[in-house]
Formats: sequence, C-alpha cells, structure tokens
Amino acid sequence: MLALLLALLAQLLVPAPAAAHQKSVSYSKWTFVEGGAIAEVRVRWLELTALPAIAEAVDREGGPFDLSLVLPYLEERLSLHTETGACEVNPASAVRLPAEQGWLRVEWRVHCDGAPTRLQSQLFSSLTNHVHFATILGPEPVDVVLSPTSPSASLSFGGPEGSSGGIGSYLRLGVEHILSGWDHLAFLLLLIVVAARLREVAVLVTGFTVGHSVTLAAAALGAVVPHVRAVEATIAASILIVSLENANMERIRGGILVVAGALCIFAASALFGGLPAFWGILLFTASYFALLRTTSDGGRLRWVIACLFGFVHGLGFSGVLLEQELPRADLVQALFGFNVGVELGQLLVVALIWPVLCLLRRRHVDTAAVDLTSFAGAALGTFALIVRVFG
Repeated sequence: MLALLLALLAQLLVPAPAAAHQKSVSYSKWTFVEGGAIAEVRVRWLELTALPAIAEAVDREGGPFDLSLVLPYLEERLSLHTETGACEVNPASAVRLPAEQGWLRVEWRVHCDGAPTRLQSQLFSSLTNHVHFATILGPEPVDVVLSPTSPSASLSFGGPEGSSGGIGSYLRLGVEHILSGWDHLAFLLLLIVVAARLREVAVLVTGFTVGHSVTLAAAALGAVVPHVRAVEATIAASILIVSLENANMERIRGGILVVAGALCIFAASALFGGLPAFWGILLFTASYFALLRTTSDGGRLRWVIACLFGFVHGLGFSGVLLEQELPRADLVQALFGFNVGVELGQLLVVALIWPVLCLLRRRHVDTAAVDLTSFAGAALGTFALIVRVFG
C-alpha cells in the first residue's frame, strides 16, 4: 500500500483541472420600474460552458463564445411572472455590464401586464447543486433562494411566501451545501472512522462544529476576509493530514517518507503556488506528527485537530453567504438558518455512517475500513490540494 501511495503521489504532481467544493451559483437583481422591471443577472462563465450549444461553439471557434448565444438562454430560463403570465423581455434592451474575472454580468428590461407575483429560475437545471440568489427591489426588498428542487418563489412584499424565502430557504441551503460538499464530508468521515465509542464521535463532531461555526459567523459578518484559494487548498490539506494520521504514518516503517512527501507538497504550495500561508501548514504538520510519535494516545489530540480545521472549513462554508452580498438586516437570519442547516446535514451523515462503523467493528473488519478510508482520503486530499494550488 505504501508503494502504491507513493506512486500515486508522484502521478498527482501533474496538475489537472477540477472544480472545488463550492456550489454552482448565479445571482439576479430585479428593479421595478413603471410597466415592468430591469433584470441584472450575474453568472459564472464556467457554468455556461456546461450548456451543450455554448460548449460546441467554444470547441468549434476555439475562442471566447458569442454573447448572443448566452442571452436567449438567460432570458428564457429566468423569468418574472404576473397573474396573467410571464413578463415580456425586450431583446433590444440587453446590455453587458462590467464584471469580475470569470463572471458574466448582463442587464435587460421586461414589460409586465400587472404587478409581478412570482419569480422562476430554470438556470442550469441539469446541475442538481445549482442555487440562484435573487433580490427583488420592489416596495420592500425581498431576497429569494431558488434551486432545481425549488425553482420558483411567490412574491409578497412582506417577504416571499412558502419555503422559497426567509430562514427556511437558508436552512435548506445549509443542508444541501454540506451534503454536496464532498471535501467537508470526506473530512468528517475521516474524523469519526477511528472513533471507538459514540462519546468520541460526539466530542469530535462538537469540536468541528464549534470551529466552523465561529469562522462562518466571523466571515459572514465581515470580521475576517477569507482568501478563497488558500481556504480551498487548506481544506484539501486537512483531508490529507487526517488520512495520514489515521494510517499511523508517523509510526509504521517507511511512513515517515510519506509524511515527508506531504511536507514537500506543502513547501511547493508555498514556494511555487503563491500561498505563503502553507509555510504555516508545513510547520504545523511537522510539529503535529512529531508530537504523535511521542504520545501513546493520539486520540486525545483529535478534537484539537477537528476544531482547528473546523475554523478553515467554516471559511469555506461562508463563501455561499458572502457571494450574496446580503444586507446586514438579512444577514443574521441567513447566517442562523444556514448554520443550522449545515448542522442538521452533518448530523444526518453521522447518523448514517456510525451504525455502519459499529457493524464493521462487530465483524472485526474495522481496521480494514480505516486503512481503506485512509488510503482513499490521502489520494483524494493530495489530488485536490495540487489541483487547487497549481490547477
């Protein structure tokens, strides 16, 4: 297994493109004017390339695709409705607006026969994890969250009706985010797979929860400004570090070489990847594994690791709320709902995994399960780390 892992680490030194754990998101702002509304829409170019017609155009032309291919899709799939039907788009009103790198920002006008009562999004419906955030600037500002499972929201200007708005929408968003965040789930699994008792699981999950709740709130409220690329890379590093600890790499013969390989990747991330923070990750990892070699009960340190890396994962969670640019009045409600949703999703995962681990332990194959998840986690963490730093 050691030889295979070393070979895999060598192969992964060649970077390849891959997506981070972040959700597929898009945004719109609807400003009511006489006779209709002005729509301002923001989407990632990366999501647009998932559309067959646009992907074919890119391949055929070998360059940036024509905006005229994008506008009909956006105007058709994102619509404002009245009691009598959909508001009519004025194609001549479409304008491309300045946007940050990697994003498209466009504006168009719609004509409505009556007061708008519903907003509908069918954007990127083939992507099950896509979320659309919309702000309706009517008599009172209204924020709604739409997704393939909840594609429309009825508008009442004391707030959206039903489950598409308010705290319930952010609770659902938190559950969906943790369940679709493979790197968070991988880290959580690696934390609890070595736990012998339910009490240990409770301590580990509590440490992780405390950590990510603190930084999620701090980032969402503007107390800290996370460096997205560094956060994503550190989340991948957390998976690698816990995997190596689970496999007792600091104790087995030749294991120290694997740890040294991980340290070299961290050093390369700092030197050539433009992430100076990884000097701190390197120093922490070296010190942590040296400490593990001197103690007979490394389990006592697990809750510390869970809490420390929970801080980093919380910064990763915060990206969903930060990108919405919510007003401060709505932020506390959104933060509470989102965090509760994350915790509910996390508890659901633990509730499903723990009985399986108990069954494996009764059949005396739990050691094999730890070895398998450690190997898979080390490979996954290494791949994600290299892609997020050098991809």
